[in-house]
Amino acid sequence: MGPSVIAASTTQFNVLINSIFASGLEDGAIFWLAAAFRLMQLPLGIFGVALGTVTLPLLSRLVVAGRMDAFRSELARAMRWAMLLTLPATAGLMMLAEPIISVVYQHGKFTAFEAAQAAGALRFYAIGLAGYAALKVLVNAFYALDRRKTPMLVSFVAVVLNILLNWIFTVRLGWGHRGLAFSTGCIATFNFLLLYLLMQSQLKGLETRRLLLLLLKVAVAGAALVAVCAASSHWLLADWRVQSLWIKLPALLATVAAGAAAFAACGVCCTLRN
Repeated sequence: MGPSVIAASTTQFNVLINSIFASGLEDGAIFWLAAAFRLMQLPLGIFGVALGTVTLPLLSRLVVAGRMDAFRSELARAMRWAMLLTLPATAGLMMLAEPIISVVYQHGKFTAFEAAQAAGALRFYAIGLAGYAALKVLVNAFYALDRRKTPMLVSFVAVVLNILLNWIFTVRLGWGHRGLAFSTGCIATFNFLLLYLLMQSQLKGLETRRLLLLLLKVAVAGAALVAVCAASSHWLLADWRVQSLWIKLPALLATVAAGAAAFAACGVCCTLRN
């Protein structure tokens, strides 16, 4: 139980470290980071946590039954689903960060300037969204194999690396609160890649070729989503700073729906061709 709790708590510990660094930056940095992090957690909770919750009992049963080939297959499939569901969300959050933040928060004393600052953090947080989601599945796989200390040890490395990257991005490079968000995104990706390599070594393979093929298809389909978001940012949402909520909200929802449709249509075309 102890290693599991420690590994699970490192994300919040890194958030605390970010807050300490942010306290030495410009006024509002802590608030902008918190606002952006909450929005990044939404798709993570819907997709990543849900996948992790569903896969843990299944993977545990397969280990107990000694069906390691099935364990490998189910784990690889769950991670592909995590990537498929969160990478489009990553693209959407990065392309539409300002109007999303504006619609959710720009009311009362929350100004367009603060929305833009929080949006800058959201873009960098989104870099680690797919890594966070896949980690929810991958860490549970280590628990199913009764290798609880591995995620804990990797999390210790991640904390040290997070402190180092925070210092580089904020003190040396002067990126401000955006540097802290970028560090968080990098740490999530690093965590996933290291645990993935360790699991691949443990299982003697993890269907990496199928994962890479999926990532290629998602990249092609994601280009269509990005194009829709870019067009909307140029026309429908170009004046998000001064538009009223009742103009921005329908425009944003229409953009999200159109982008999702473009991604799905392009993804289906890529699948049919193969």
